[in-house]
Amino acid sequence: MFATAHNASNLKWHVVGRINDGLLRHPVDSPQWKTIDHLYPEFGVEPRNLRLGLASNGMNPFGSLSTSYSSWHVLLMIYNLPPWLCVKHKYMMLCIMITGPRQPGNDIDVYLTPLIEDLRNLWEEGVDVYDENVGQTFRLRAMIFCTVNDFPAYGNLRRHSVKGHHACPICEKNTSFIQLKHGKKTVYTRHRRFLKHYHLYQRLKKAFNGTHESEGASEPLAGHEVYDRVKDIVTVFGKTHRKDHADKNIWKKRSVFFDLPYWANLHVRHCLDVMHVEKSVCDSLIGILLNIKDKTKDGLKCHQNLVELGIRYQLHLQAQGRRMYLPPACYTMSTKEKKHFCHYLKNVKLPQGYSSNIKSLVSVNDLKLVGLKSHDCHVLMQLLLPVAVRGILPEKVRVAITCLCFFFNAICSKVIDLKQLDDLENQAAIILCELEMYFPPLFFDIMIHLIVHLVCEIRLCVSMFLCWMYLVECYMKVLKAYTKNQY
Repeated sequence: MFATAHNASNLKWHVVGRINDGLLRHPVDSPQWKTIDHLYPEFGVEPRNLRLGLASNGMNPFGSLSTSYSSWHVLLMIYNLPPWLCVKHKYMMLCIMITGPRQPGNDIDVYLTPLIEDLRNLWEEGVDVYDENVGQTFRLRAMIFCTVNDFPAYGNLRRHSVKGHHACPICEKNTSFIQLKHGKKTVYTRHRRFLKHYHLYQRLKKAFNGTHESEGASEPLAGHEVYDRVKDIVTVFGKTHRKDHADKNIWKKRSVFFDLPYWANLHVRHCLDVMHVEKSVCDSLIGILLNIKDKTKDGLKCHQNLVELGIRYQLHLQAQGRRMYLPPACYTMSTKEKKHFCHYLKNVKLPQGYSSNIKSLVSVNDLKLVGLKSHDCHVLMQLLLPVAVRGILPEKVRVAITCLCFFFNAICSKVIDLKQLDDLENQAAIILCELEMYFPPLFFDIMIHLIVHLVCEIRLCVSMFLCWMYLVECYMKVLKAYTKNQY
């Protein structure tokens, strides 16, 4: 890149070409970028030093959705470039390709070790590079600014347990959970803790779990605190190693990224992927609104859990002779309303290239949506769902869902006003509290809970549209096109 004058000039765009108006447009506007410049002035004084984003993702290169074969790729993205170039495939570096019948899982650190060694040398010593734009040689250094992965890969890299009672990597041991007796699911509630003090919802009992909420949200762990917890963990790699189920430690290993000298000083080391969070939320909403079999979070076990928890007495099971009657909830739609919902999506017309053909995903006869991809859920949440539920659901439920859609639209913007982040963070907590009022506890899996932490990562690290998995998924599609024959 430095051998081409145009590309070498673009690598200094964040200093000489950007608009500095106090808005969050680029990672250079974030506190994390400024913290690195402050702690390591010899690195920050050279604008050509690279700040890289690392992403990893797995796929089946033969186009099948089966897991009989797995190929994992590790990509590096350059955040020095302008935002419209950061997302281009031309500037993504495929540095590792892990092939094999099974995904690497916890053993991914073994494959990352050579890359981490190279990155450490680039940080400590650097390499001499000739800059064609200015016609001189300089010492180039580089660092990992953050990583972005889906949630399972997030757990593999950070090696924090993303399942069970303490699945939230930000709340850690202060994660509020309920182990449901019927269905054997773990749900994550009590989002009133994230509200401002003395908020009206904190004093409500009947609408929530029957108690006041007096606790506050916990502060996320700093990098040195995480290192203190994992530095003494002995890690044994290999698929044949038998796991010790008696070990209840939520931290499973010391991440290989801590070999980098600056890693513990970063505010956000591993970013949550808003793409998969948005898709999971959309799938849960569509499943429960249309009552899709095997996808809905409402049913017999849901009502049994309400009886067990002693909440929502109006939704408790009612005996009618030999049968049990399930009272409809406020989000339950009649067959006529479901048809109206599906007909709207069937007849919607969108600009060419804006999204996939939405009407091909709607089954009016079965009253369900099938084959939703990540971008389809993105379009539904940010554009179509607020209109589709208008005039169908009760006003309070409809407003809560619409506010959730507007929230995702706001955090996915390319330009974000830093003054509005406090309002967005408070709005996220209010929306989750309102959803707790209307939707059953089974609805609140870990992906719903992660909504409350998205704004904090935007404030500290980077805009969501530069650190979501859409860029990586599109690159995976390009790589799949190269594979024509399985042999």
